[in-house]
Amino acid sequence: MGIRRKKGAPCRRPLEKGQVFRGAGAGINIALVYPNTYRAGMSSLGFQKVFQLFNALEGMACERVFLPGKSTGPARSCETDRALGQFDIIAFSISFENDYSNVVTLLKNAGIPPRQNQRNLRHPLVMAGGVACFLNPEPLAPFMDCFLLGEIENTLHLFLNSIQAAPFKQNLTHELAVEIPGLYIPSLYTPIYDETLIFKGHEKHHPQTPDSIEVQHVAHLENHQTVTGIISSDTAFKNTCLIETGRGCHHGCRFCSAGFIYRPPRLYPKEVITRSMNEASELTNRMGLVSAAVSDHPQINDICTWGIEHALNISFSSLRLDALTHELVETLMASGVKTATIAPEAGTQRMRNIINKKITRQDILGAVKTLIQGGILNLKLYFMVGLPFETDEDIEGIISLTLDIRNIFLEESKKKKKIGTITLSVNPFVPKPATPFQWLPMAPAAVLKKRTNHLKNSLKKIPNMKINCESPRMARINGVLARGDQRVATLIETAAQDGWSRAISQKDLAHYLYRKIEIKAPLPWDILDSGIKKSFLARELERAKKEKSTPDCPMIDCKKCGICR
Repeated sequence: MGIRRKKGAPCRRPLEKGQVFRGAGAGINIALVYPNTYRAGMSSLGFQKVFQLFNALEGMACERVFLPGKSTGPARSCETDRALGQFDIIAFSISFENDYSNVVTLLKNAGIPPRQNQRNLRHPLVMAGGVACFLNPEPLAPFMDCFLLGEIENTLHLFLNSIQAAPFKQNLTHELAVEIPGLYIPSLYTPIYDETLIFKGHEKHHPQTPDSIEVQHVAHLENHQTVTGIISSDTAFKNTCLIETGRGCHHGCRFCSAGFIYRPPRLYPKEVITRSMNEASELTNRMGLVSAAVSDHPQINDICTWGIEHALNISFSSLRLDALTHELVETLMASGVKTATIAPEAGTQRMRNIINKKITRQDILGAVKTLIQGGILNLKLYFMVGLPFETDEDIEGIISLTLDIRNIFLEESKKKKKIGTITLSVNPFVPKPATPFQWLPMAPAAVLKKRTNHLKNSLKKIPNMKINCESPRMARINGVLARGDQRVATLIETAAQDGWSRAISQKDLAHYLYRKIEIKAPLPWDILDSGIKKSFLARELERAKKEKSTPDCPMIDCKKCGICR
């Protein structure tokens, strides 16, 4: 394409099992880029699914590209060792806001201008998708020619078939934005700010351009198995086939975007899951069942029994405390699982009511007892600090609950004549778009530091216990990127050049972090229509203020949240 390139950094990958790539030169050549390391990208089931979708289409050849390890040179593709500039389309699959600066780094190192308005028709089309994007695409919008937002199983082929004629970017018109569901073309809009620099909305350049982009959802998951296509030894789940058991979560925890953006919750039938396990068993005997709440599947015991009968090792991405059974623990033990992860999230019932975490202290302690009795001796506990309406008593509640957990842990471990470790993972709360807490400020960094230090000092000397706390600095970065507007792109560029520490030290971030937003105020992510009514989220916020929980999503047609239209 006439772009000067430096010598690149080859994709370093271990032995892989499974085949997806159809071969280079098959029409449109696409680089699917995960803006982090090979290990991180190949651990992402979403990334693997999109790789399969691209390569299943006629006339498309998709190759994987990752952030090079320690090399600062241009990244090259895993399949044919090509540089990014040699592809027709560069598609970023983005799961986490922390990776935004890597998007800029990868483009710059490839000799491609990161900003959309600095590229011309000889450059590849640059697009993005992934869960971080369909929460709030705006911080990345100045870098992208387009986004394909939501679950793209039913829309990817429509988009690619519509831009077959090169140069592809000439096809990104308002007509295409109307035609392709979930397609967001940022250049068709201009963000508007008032004299005090408060975001006021998006101005369309053409009257027929959509007012907002409808985030896509797949109605019938059974037609779209989501399974690891390539088994690798260098992932967070070594030599494991990940199998999606469902999308979304019906519990509606108010801090968690997965409980809202994936509505309505949908489950794969048992037969689809066991068929996937059977097919994957030709490559590995290790199966990882993945969803927001795996143990909520009504047939999970039958699925596990089938797996054990077929000599498969089974692990879960998440365990819901109130759904934990002796049968599930037996499955985990039979599969060699040594550590169970549970998420009380808060230390007091008051705070659990506020965040709509509908579990009790008895549920938590009972689950710990069940796990230790079943032989799983290592526990990892997730808590948050800086939650809305949090008090010092709630932090003391984390300490008290942890000590009660440890007492049961010790009591049951003595019966086993063997003791493991309790690890606390403490993370600052970050308000997320499309949740009831999207309007609330973050806790100040000084408050977060004080509370995490208090937890560390109170628990650090207790035997067989570890405590890991995410830094308030990283939480601030996540907070800005999660709820930022297009002006945050400048911060991302600075971080790519100089690192995040210098980037955030040079900019006043209070506007994005510590400002309470009015319920009726326009939000940068209003450019998206996730299907959830703002009025529903606002009612949930009011219930949180009153310390009231809300029943689970019934997973049938109702008119409460707006998704079942």
